[in-house]
Amino acid sequence: MDFGPDAFAGLTDPARARELFRRNVQRVEVETHSYCNRRCGYCPNVVGDRLGPNIRMAEGLFARIIDDLAEVDFRGALVLSHYNEPLADRAILARIAQARLALPHAQILIYTNGDYLTPDLIDALAEAGLSYMHISIHMKPDDVYSDLYAMERISEICARIGRPVKMKGVRGGEFMIGRIPHKSIEIEIRALNYWKTGQDRGGLIKDMVRAADRTAPCFFPFAHFYVGYAGDVVPCCHLRGDTPEHAEYRTGKVMEGEPIFLTYANAAAASWRKSMVGKHLRTAPCSTCTAGAPQAGSPLEAAMIRAG
Repeated sequence: MDFGPDAFAGLTDPARARELFRRNVQRVEVETHSYCNRRCGYCPNVVGDRLGPNIRMAEGLFARIIDDLAEVDFRGALVLSHYNEPLADRAILARIAQARLALPHAQILIYTNGDYLTPDLIDALAEAGLSYMHISIHMKPDDVYSDLYAMERISEICARIGRPVKMKGVRGGEFMIGRIPHKSIEIEIRALNYWKTGQDRGGLIKDMVRAADRTAPCFFPFAHFYVGYAGDVVPCCHLRGDTPEHAEYRTGKVMEGEPIFLTYANAAAASWRKSMVGKHLRTAPCSTCTAGAPQAGSPLEAAMIRAG
């Protein structure tokens, strides 16, 4: 990962910005539309503002992102979901196919609640070129985590899609993780007790247990690039660029006529990266977050502390 001057400079030169993006970015997350059919208490969508009319990302905007990724032969993870439910809109199939055609070496992923899954849809996702599907098991609205309900929900989904599950790990009261076999898609199904393992999403989830004051560095603004359905860019997956509470944390907006590399490398994004290195107290919205920290004592952590 590049912790050189260009990562902190605020670049306006397209060539330098493109090279910085190419060296650093390993994960790109694109929200193809707005709608989510659930209101989970540990998610910012609990307010229900994603239950209204579905707003798709403009075709030209999506094409801009994919074309730019193809320009640098992007080979990392392209996640076509964010705070939406990707399978609520079958247009996701065309988006996956478009991305796969342009990015033959990328890993194309989605995170879904599984509510819309059918055998035919899984076949269509495979044909479109999906690499990985993460099925998240959520509790009923306002319910606490339940191992029994999680297992019932896993069984219901597997029966609906006609596929078995092989459990990989279970820790009572905390998580269940399993794999569902498929010839071309890696399918993982997870039930997590988000009230224990989740984040407060930049302060949006008021009832989440508060973590200790953070001093660890964070690699997310270096290695990841997040774009909401309207084109808003934020430095972290725990922020929602379409909420008033997080409006000030946006680092830019992807435009059809401007390379995404300039948004990644601009002054606002560079400022975020500078704030995330070194070993000092973080300010809001990062002060209570535990995500994105490199392993203690690792070469990456040492490099990020030195860069600060």
